[in-house]
Amino acid sequence: MGAAKLPLYAYVDETGNTGHNLFDEDQPDFYTAALITKGDFDVAFGSPTSAIATRLGTLSLHGKELGLKKLESVAPEILRLLHAANATFFVSRVEKRYLLTTKAFDSLFDSGENAAVAWHHYNLRPLKIALAFRMAHLLDDETSRAFWACILEPDKDKALEMLKCVCMRLLSNLDRLPGEGWREIFRRGLEWARDHPESIQIHMDRRSARQGHFPNLVAFANLLEGLEDHSRRVKRRVARITHDTQSEFEQTLAAWHDLLSNASPEEIKWAGETHSMQRVAGSEFEVKADETSAGLQIVDIVLWLYRQYLKEKPLSPGCKAILTYVFEHGWESDFSFVGVGRMYHEKWDTIINTPLTDEQEVQARKMLAESEQARQDSMARYDRDGLPPFMRQVEQLKGG
Repeated sequence: MGAAKLPLYAYVDETGNTGHNLFDEDQPDFYTAALITKGDFDVAFGSPTSAIATRLGTLSLHGKELGLKKLESVAPEILRLLHAANATFFVSRVEKRYLLTTKAFDSLFDSGENAAVAWHHYNLRPLKIALAFRMAHLLDDETSRAFWACILEPDKDKALEMLKCVCMRLLSNLDRLPGEGWREIFRRGLEWARDHPESIQIHMDRRSARQGHFPNLVAFANLLEGLEDHSRRVKRRVARITHDTQSEFEQTLAAWHDLLSNASPEEIKWAGETHSMQRVAGSEFEVKADETSAGLQIVDIVLWLYRQYLKEKPLSPGCKAILTYVFEHGWESDFSFVGVGRMYHEKWDTIINTPLTDEQEVQARKMLAESEQARQDSMARYDRDGLPPFMRQVEQLKGG
């Protein structure tokens, strides 16, 4: 097969896993990194990678075990491998505090479940992000822990009781939120969720579904999206994703890969944006011990060096050169207050700060009035039929 037709192979490692303990102050972020090559890195570069490990007196390369001194002694050889492979890197950062904040907003303010939330507050992405950022004002440490325990509670009745307590705690913190308009949006939604917890889909009865809340799975979904985008850019399919062994989430990662790689490629237009669920169609997913994969060993080193860089630890010249290559041949998904805030301002500041024409203002006021009427109607209808908004659409489809 000619080099021009070689598919993509990705080798994935992660760091910052604290399991159920989302509040470990020493590990506020979770990172997933991928080494991406055209062709199988393990086949092409397995022997020279093993030779480097042998010279260092070890069976496999691990950044933390080797440390900077030993890594520096072989850094030029590792860098040559990266150049020879024309390697690309993708890093997904998930800030655990931002993850919890968005989980809280998504859980309580989905307008398909919470009839007191206006459609545009949840479905128009700029507004949704702005509201999610403001949710952070309400989430003190104790309330955050109470919410996290709520969404992981396996007993449904207990979860709903915990949800009511979380809503009451959030309501008691409303005075922390600047802006009466913002406070009113949160007050209406939280009071309704408190009084109608049965409409909020907070409970998940399967352990694998609850694991979907964890940073590991969010980072993995971001990774698959990043691989899909890269695959489209370079016009090469992803043949295989090799993930480092980590027993707790292996089955769930495999299930998510199976679900997204086999999803429909159909594009859906929603609230001014176009979405497709399919990611890396036709690719394989495997989990391997890193000592059996040269690609996993190299990405382990890169991720360890990246963490040292973030901690502002001094790096030796050869190790710096490896990171310079990564920065010049890679990109990052930053799911954090800083990263999403930067994207928000770059994408929407011009639109938000452009004054409306008189005609646009009239139209906007009309739409807001219609949205408020729809919100009022939805709450009144719930009092009659007991169905959250998304279930009414299901019932309509059944009837149709």
